[in-house]
Amino acid sequence: MHRAMRLAVPLLRPIDVRPHLGMATHWRQGRSAKSLADSWFAANGLPLTVKSVLETAPEYRGVELVDGWLERKTDLEDGQGGHSQTDLLALVTLSNGLAVLAVEGKVDEPFGDYVSDWSGDGSGRKVIRLAGLCALLGISVASASSLRYQLLHRTAAAVLEAKRFKVRQAAVLVHSFCPRSSGKQDFGEFVDALGAGAVDEGEMSRPIDLQGVEVRFGWITDSPHPGTDPLSVEWLSEFGRTRLSESFFMRDFLFSDIAALHGMSNVPNDPDLAVEAGKKLCAELLEPLQQTFGRVVIRSAYRSAEVNGFGARMQRRGAKGYNCASNERNAANHIWDLRDENGQMGAMACVVLPRFFDRFKDEEGGWQRLAWWIHDNLPYSELTFYPKLWAFNIGWREQPERRINSYVSPRGVLTKPGMANHGGSHKGEWDSLFS
Repeated sequence: MHRAMRLAVPLLRPIDVRPHLGMATHWRQGRSAKSLADSWFAANGLPLTVKSVLETAPEYRGVELVDGWLERKTDLEDGQGGHSQTDLLALVTLSNGLAVLAVEGKVDEPFGDYVSDWSGDGSGRKVIRLAGLCALLGISVASASSLRYQLLHRTAAAVLEAKRFKVRQAAVLVHSFCPRSSGKQDFGEFVDALGAGAVDEGEMSRPIDLQGVEVRFGWITDSPHPGTDPLSVEWLSEFGRTRLSESFFMRDFLFSDIAALHGMSNVPNDPDLAVEAGKKLCAELLEPLQQTFGRVVIRSAYRSAEVNGFGARMQRRGAKGYNCASNERNAANHIWDLRDENGQMGAMACVVLPRFFDRFKDEEGGWQRLAWWIHDNLPYSELTFYPKLWAFNIGWREQPERRINSYVSPRGVLTKPGMANHGGSHKGEWDSLFS
C-alpha cells in the first residue's frame, strides 16, 4: 500500500516537480503539469487570475497563500490502498482562519474516465471505494455513474485534507490553460450534481457542506505563463510530420470520426509514448503488410482518452457507430499514449487491404488466409476481423497475446494460446496467396 508522506522539501524550480508526476513524460510545453507549475512559481503566491476568482466569495476576500504542495498524495481512508494525487494542494489564510485549496491544472486533458467506465466489472475494491466517495460527497452511486471519476476523488481529497488541517473551508478549483475551456461541461455537471449550482465564468459556486467542511468550486481561465507555449497549430503540424516508419507518418493515424463530429481533441497527452508505440506498430506490422499485400488503408487508429471514453459511453447508450471499448480495455490498443494495467506499451490500428479484399471477397472464410499468414510471419498481439471490406484491428504489444478474433463468418476465436491450432506452421492455409 502506498503511504502519503508527511515530510516535504521545497521545490526550487518548476522542473523539480517532474520526478513526482504520474509519468515524467507529462512534463512538456503546453501541458497542464508544466503550465500550472510555471504559473504558480512565477507568482510565488496566488496567481492574480486565481485570487480574483476566489475573492468573489465573501469569506475569501484578502486571501493569501501560506504553503502549497505540487502533486500532493492524499490517503482516501477507505482501506483500499492507493491515493488521490492532486496537482496542487494549497493552504491559504482568510480573515477568520485558514482554508484548503485543491487545484487541478487542465489544458485539454479529460478528468479521467466516467465512473461507469472506471467501475468496469464492479470488483470488490472499486465497489467499496465508490461507495465511500459517494457517501462523503452526499450523492448516490447511481447518480455518480455519468460523472468523471477524477473529480470525485479529488473533491474527497480536498475534504479529507481540510479535516486533517482542522479547517472548515475548502475550495476545489480548475486552473485551465485551454482557450476552449475543455472539460468545463464535465466540471459543471459534477458541481451541479453535488448541489453547488452552476459554475459561472469568473465566480465561485455557492457553498455546500461536506462532512462539516464548507466547500466551494471555481473555474479559472488563464493563459500560460510567458515562455510556455500552449498546444498550437504549429506544434500539431510538426507533430503530424513525425515519421513512424518508411511509409507512415503520425498524421496518418490522428483522424477520428467521433472527434470531427463532436469537436473533440484527438491529440495524445503523452506524445513521446504515442510515437514510440506507433513506430513499433508501423515498422513491425504495417510496413510488412504493405510490402506484401499492397496499400494499407488506415480506417481508424489512435484515439485520445477523451475521444475513446466518449465513444464508449455512447456505445453503452446504444448509439450507432460508436464502436469503442472502455478506456481501460483500449489502453495500449487504440489509446497509444496509455500503458495497460501491467505497464505494457502498445498500439493498434484498424486497416483495410484493398487488393487482398478484391481478390478473395467472394471466397467463404477467405479472410482466414490473411489471418494465418500474419500469425506465422508477424509479431502481432491481437487481430479482430470485421465484415465490411474485411477491415481488421491489428495490434502490437510489448508482450503479445497472439489471439485472432472474427465477426466475419466463421465468427468467433480463430486461435489463441492454448488452442491446438495455435503453434506450428500454417503455410497450407495461406500458401495460395502467392500463386
